Amino acid sequence: MATKSELIARLEGLTAQQDAEQVQEQVESLKEAYEALVSAAHQEAQAAAQVPVEAEAAAEGAAPAAEPLPIESAPLQDEEDKRFKQLLDAFNTRVNDIRRQRQKQEADNLAAKQAIMDELRAMIANEENIGTAFQRFNELGEKWKTIGPVPQQHYRDLQRDYSQLRDEFFYHIRIYKELRDHDLKKNTALKQALIADMEAVQRVESVREAEALVKEYQEKWHQIGPVVKEEWEAIRDGFWNATRVVYDRINEYYKARRAEHEANLAAKQALVDKVNALLAGMENVGGKEWKALTDQVLELQTAWKAIGFATKKDNERIWKEFRNACNTFFDRKNAYFTELKSQFKGAFDKKQALLQQAIQLKDSTDWRQTADKLKALQAQWKEAGSAGPRDENKLWNKFREACDGFFQKRKAHFDALDAEQAVHLAEKQQLVSELESFQHLPDRGATVDALKAFSQRWMNSGRVSPKHFDSLNTRYRAAMDKQYDLLRLNGEERRRMAFVDRMEDLKAGPDGKFQLEKEGRFIRRKIEEIETEMKQMERNMGMFNFKSASGEAMKKDMEKKIERARQDIERLRGQHRELVREIRGEAAPKPATNATAASVGSTQEEPVVPSPPDPAAEETVAPITPPAGEQATEATAS
Repeated sequence: MATKSELIARLEGLTAQQDAEQVQEQVESLKEAYEALVSAAHQEAQAAAQVPVEAEAAAEGAAPAAEPLPIESAPLQDEEDKRFKQLLDAFNTRVNDIRRQRQKQEADNLAAKQAIMDELRAMIANEENIGTAFQRFNELGEKWKTIGPVPQQHYRDLQRDYSQLRDEFFYHIRIYKELRDHDLKKNTALKQALIADMEAVQRVESVREAEALVKEYQEKWHQIGPVVKEEWEAIRDGFWNATRVVYDRINEYYKARRAEHEANLAAKQALVDKVNALLAGMENVGGKEWKALTDQVLELQTAWKAIGFATKKDNERIWKEFRNACNTFFDRKNAYFTELKSQFKGAFDKKQALLQQAIQLKDSTDWRQTADKLKALQAQWKEAGSAGPRDENKLWNKFREACDGFFQKRKAHFDALDAEQAVHLAEKQQLVSELESFQHLPDRGATVDALKAFSQRWMNSGRVSPKHFDSLNTRYRAAMDKQYDLLRLNGEERRRMAFVDRMEDLKAGPDGKFQLEKEGRFIRRKIEEIETEMKQMERNMGMFNFKSASGEAMKKDMEKKIERARQDIERLRGQHRELVREIRGEAAPKPATNATAASVGSTQEEPVVPSPPDPAAEETVAPITPPAGEQATEATAS
């Protein structure tokens, strides 16, 4: 009897076989043999566990035969049992898989054959083309043979239905053949007529109409069924030869159209290149240039409309390129004029403000300052830029009208002034000539009065132009100084008359008020300088020791200087008060009646006692720092 190891080895060999179903009986035999071994071992184990009495009884009688114990439910005693069961389970799983696959394949085969039968039924009921149907019938028969077995319970019914369908098919074939012969003759007549129609298309003038008819006749040709076999080649060649003639004409037409489209494409590409060239040269385009460029772009757009279609594949592309280039141009133009409008608005606002200022100044009689202001406004007008074609001329005309109104009135004023100054010039020239030839009178006082009369005439003679004033004034001053030198006036008289003459000279100048104010500022500075020097001398006197003889002499000298400085301050303050009154146009105070007010015509050199200071006058004109380079004249500095 074989052992468990031997049985396991045989089972391993059988499970390795390709066809599991073929060795299934052998595996079943091995299973039974192994189960017998397992059952015997189980009984031995039970016997060993029983009491000796039972053993003796068993020895006396015959031992019962061991019943095979199924391996699936038997207790597994060792690793060999486990290995055998493992191999057996794997084999059974494999066998079950094969059976399931076979069952599925048989079901699929059944479905396939049923499908063939369904197709046969439909073909018998509906197929009109005998040749096609017969061919398909043979294909289905070959396919039927290749399909494997079906479930046994369906085999007989399936074969019976299939045979009936074959018989039914052949019956219909005979009927279809008779009908087919009739259709072939009819189709032959229809296609011959269609050939005549296609030949007539060759004489149609319109290519588009001919193309439509060719397509229509081709569709009809394909819709008509087969013809009599003997006439098929002749009918086929006749139709397609006629069709080819028409198509040659159509092809020539479209060939010419393609050439035209290619030429149109080249023309459109040239227009695109021109617009792009314009875009490339638009770095510094001005307002007038935009109009010329816009006209060019519009001309290019008009030319584009006159060109026909380009090639189908390029027509849309070239149109987008042209449209984008034109859009780019007009976008740049719009951006430029939007910015320009903004600039026009800014310039308009500035010039509107300048216009209002000019209007306010046009009636002014302050000729010098107003002229300077208007010139400044004109300079600002130029810098403001253009206010745009709509408003620029309107604003400029109003602005120019305001400026011209002022300058015309100023010109009329100065023309009248020039005429007046010409009269004054003649008067002054006459006066200077008289003064130069004046001879002193025997009476000194009368001479002084005569000279004062000359001064009064000079002052009252009116203004002359600056180009004549300097030379005339130099002659006048020289003649007057000569006359004063001949009189031999004392210092105070000379200073007084020099101051009066100085003030008259300043008043007689073109800008007399300004010169008087300038002289007043100079005198105020001079007073401040002398006051500072006098205070410093007084401080020095408090610091020095004057007990010695030399110290006493120094003290007296410093006292004289301090007194002289005080007198200069009083004299300058008096001059400043007179300047203030002259600037304000106030009348001079009445001269003092006491004996200290010396006559100008006196022959004695008595000092003139200055009038007391006028605090109100001093406070009215505040000291003003003079411009750089201002210098005191000899008369005012004395």
